[in-house]
Amino acid sequence: MATEKCRVAFWLCLATAFAASSAGAQTGSAEDKASARVLGTEGIKLADSGDCASAVPKLEAAEKLYHAPTTLERLGECQVSLGKLVAGTESLNRVVREPLPASPPPAFVTARQHAQQLLTSAMPRIGKLRIHVDGATPDQVSVTVDGASVPSALFDADRPTDPGDHVVKAVAPGFKEATAPVRLSDGEGQAVTLKLEVDPNAVMTTPPAPLGTTPPAAGAPVVTTTVATAPSSANGSRVAAWTSIGVGAVGLAVGTVFGVLALSTKSTLDRDCVNKACPASSQSDVNALGTRATVSTVGFGVGIVGIGVGAVLLLTSHGTEAPPPTATRITPWVGIGAAGLGGTFQ
Repeated sequence: MATEKCRVAFWLCLATAFAASSAGAQTGSAEDKASARVLGTEGIKLADSGDCASAVPKLEAAEKLYHAPTTLERLGECQVSLGKLVAGTESLNRVVREPLPASPPPAFVTARQHAQQLLTSAMPRIGKLRIHVDGATPDQVSVTVDGASVPSALFDADRPTDPGDHVVKAVAPGFKEATAPVRLSDGEGQAVTLKLEVDPNAVMTTPPAPLGTTPPAAGAPVVTTTVATAPSSANGSRVAAWTSIGVGAVGLAVGTVFGVLALSTKSTLDRDCVNKACPASSQSDVNALGTRATVSTVGFGVGIVGIGVGAVLLLTSHGTEAPPPTATRITPWVGIGAAGLGGTFQ
């Protein structure tokens, strides 16, 4: 009979705690509050029966719907009992640090006192894991512990970790995956080093940009030129001739691209500069016009000379007719404030 009276008193206290929480600054629909009360009551009943595995989902759901220190304290207690010390102590710390109203319900005071007792015993049991990765830079590497991502800021630093068995994994583009099993005892600290090795079968999905250039921006104009070059079986004069013509074609393509850019910049300056007086905001366009005009002139000069020399070499070369030339694809590209050349030579 006494036990039954204690149970009734407990549930009345819990209901009072939920009511006090609802009277605070929290907002939420009446349905959310009622649902949180039902879920919290069910979760605490399960925790009292020793079934924390079933209690945790209900307590978590109740806390998400509507916060109450009594619910959060029991959630932290169950998390600790299940070995989830890091999550459990974080829940308990929230209860301890949460300011109480001027006249708090007795259930809130009891929850805070109990949370502090649990923290005192649980905190020393948390392990520490220090992860180091060799073979790749931190910005390339993705590390997980039991599938949970580890920020690169925690590399070579003590990461609070639950006692027990864990799997640490590191991956990076172009490298083989590296894994290491770890077993932590209560309060133990361990260091684990993962060595990433280059994967010879890795495929480069994005070719590197030429040195000193930036890749073309999305939507930037691209000019493609196909140049014929002589096969390797041709004599030296024909090889030199086709090489010269190829260089000339590239020069003409570059001259054309930068000529178009120079004309576009000049048109902009003609619009913005009144009586040849340009505002300070147009200085970058003035500088760009000179650079682009110079590159265009040089490009056309190289193109004309290259094609002229190649033609002369072809006309003066002797020997049997070579088979049809193979194709070389040369692609000048233009991005925002940059340009470059790319291609394939067969």
